[in-house]
Amino acid sequence: METVVFLPGLLAPPAGFRSLREGLEGLRCLELTPRATPSEQLEAWRAEVPPGAHVVAFAEASWAGTQVAAHGQARSLTLLSPILRVDAALRARLGALEEARRRGLEAFVTAAKPWLFGPVLLEHGQEAIAAWAEGLREGDLERWLRALSELPDGRKALRLLRCPVLVVIGAEDVFTPSRYAQEAVEWVPDQRAMRVSLEATGHLAPWENPAEALAVLSAFLHDAEGFLQGPPSWHDGLDELPVL
Repeated sequence: METVVFLPGLLAPPAGFRSLREGLEGLRCLELTPRATPSEQLEAWRAEVPPGAHVVAFAEASWAGTQVAAHGQARSLTLLSPILRVDAALRARLGALEEARRRGLEAFVTAAKPWLFGPVLLEHGQEAIAAWAEGLREGDLERWLRALSELPDGRKALRLLRCPVLVVIGAEDVFTPSRYAQEAVEWVPDQRAMRVSLEATGHLAPWENPAEALAVLSAFLHDAEGFLQGPPSWHDGLDELPVL
């Protein structure tokens, strides 16, 4: 049985990738523990990700996940809302969130919501956002902001990939807009990468539209080569609100 390894970022909801793990049939799924810094993530995950696994990484975990996939003979790599470097625009957003964090958790949540969530959840998902906020801890926020501010440029590792790559981005992500995802696709050699946008979702796209995220990921993991040639029809139903 093939193995899928999920690498969460520090700002992932408390339930982690449970909905994706439970929905993937015919695959052995593991979710690893997030680490405080990019270097700690890379050191730990190199030892924990088995060779030949499918690697799925979210946000800043994409930096370590890409390097693990490049050097560990990964079967495939999926990057969810990837952050592989911090440019001036993202640094400015992080600075604004750091100022909010210093005023307290409630101020951070208020400032972060329009950056991290898409329009559907902002309008109809207040309970889900509240559940996400309840899982936040001051120490985790501080570590997340520090980890991002210290993130090295990880784009060169994309050049070393020999496996198929799927990049998933929220269509309404204003924290890491689509150009971050497109940049990742363009750095993968031999046109071995594809970008997919999840409609009406923001930075936490896999949790904002879990049904479509699962359908896209499942189609890719079960036939990555065919997916890159032209993705099949996946979830065409109504978007469903998540439980974060």
